[in-house]
Amino acid sequence: MSSTGALEACALEDMYEIERVLSWIQELDLKKIALQFPDELLKDAPDVALKIELSSKIEVHILGDTSYGSCCADVQAASCLGAQGLVHFGPACLSQQEKLPVLYIFEKVNIEVNPFLTAITTVLPEQENYIIASDLKYNQSTVTELLALNKTVLYLEPNVVSQRLPSTEHLTVSGRSCHQLLPPGTPLENFVLVYIGEEGLTLTNLMFVLNKCTFFTYNPIDCTLKKECFNVNQQLRRRYFLTQKAKDAQLVGILVATLGVADHLKIIEHIKVLAKNAGKKCYTFVVGKLNPNKLANFPEIDVFVAVACPENSLINDKEFYRPVITPYEFEVAVNSARSWTGDYITDFRQLLPDGGGFVLLESVHREQETDVSLISGQLNRVGLDCNEESVFNSSGDICLRDQNQSVLPVGSAFLKQRKWSGLEPHVGETPVRIAHLGRKGLAASYSGEGEKVINQDNTLEKSEVPQ
Repeated sequence: MSSTGALEACALEDMYEIERVLSWIQELDLKKIALQFPDELLKDAPDVALKIELSSKIEVHILGDTSYGSCCADVQAASCLGAQGLVHFGPACLSQQEKLPVLYIFEKVNIEVNPFLTAITTVLPEQENYIIASDLKYNQSTVTELLALNKTVLYLEPNVVSQRLPSTEHLTVSGRSCHQLLPPGTPLENFVLVYIGEEGLTLTNLMFVLNKCTFFTYNPIDCTLKKECFNVNQQLRRRYFLTQKAKDAQLVGILVATLGVADHLKIIEHIKVLAKNAGKKCYTFVVGKLNPNKLANFPEIDVFVAVACPENSLINDKEFYRPVITPYEFEVAVNSARSWTGDYITDFRQLLPDGGGFVLLESVHREQETDVSLISGQLNRVGLDCNEESVFNSSGDICLRDQNQSVLPVGSAFLKQRKWSGLEPHVGETPVRIAHLGRKGLAASYSGEGEKVINQDNTLEKSEVPQ
């Protein structure tokens, strides 16, 4: 091997921590694993897989495409391959998984500490309380130096490192937990959050959850610290508007945007209970990666609720035909026990009974309860009518509309508004005919045009192209 090739092999082993992967395989006694790479690192996937396979003598598979977001460990695809473990390389949301053991390997980029401290003390000379968060690829060595400045510093570290710490004693935000408790009597709005890294889903998620803090971002490349101009309050007002749209909705679509995050089935059932309690009908959709074209195929749905990891929950729905909201926003819309306070939850696991943000569902089975829509100004009925025997049957396809037990297919009101509602079956009106060979070719010019064909009654007719 040439010196250049040896250097490249050494850099590859350091970057992807091959020795750590091999130790993990040996520790768990795995016989088959899957490797997941983001798109920008797929070029190295064959070399990494070959090194691991030759060194460990086990079967190694590469996941070429993720089922949903690349930040989520695709344990579903790995399970389909029969893998006993998954190694996830690159950026990750660190959502808890249920099916397989997952090893996370992050890119490592060191930053210069002195320019960072200089930027902090220059831009924020009088600030005493800090929360430090960073992209996973940057070194966290800045914490010790900040503590030396006699400042109150909370560091949001990845839960993959701090999972041994009790979550109830630490501020947990989007797969991260605080390394130090909040000082008594110090409100969160007194803290400035400094995020080390580029703008992205992680930063947006943090700004929604910790919306009482002032945010600054530090760019390690040009060593600059700037205040974020992202208007969180404006975005929160936009999200509140979507909750009002959800209140008016009659048909709710549950979008399954993850199959690996723990408790995703529980939150789906929770959403169904919320919808049923509010007198709404819901359907579940598994469409893979979300895009406007896919969801436009279901125009009957009034609002979609996306079940995804925290970093993929806040979907910009401006291009979508119908609003796409989070489970938290849907609960605000239909559960009167949960009010909109400005606090925000992106991790749907917090909404479940064993989560820190759980609120007991308040029953709305009260007679003649109505609510004024802030969107249309009309009165909407809230919850189930206590005079109705049942709104949902066991199959979930039809609902009772009156005391005569007559039924109406869900979505028929929408179909009545359409000028075209599908092909008419004309059952019993179309005569039965023996199957025969149809036309071939393009509509502009069918092959065999002008030839004679034999009808069922053995008469001859000239084949013509429809006008």
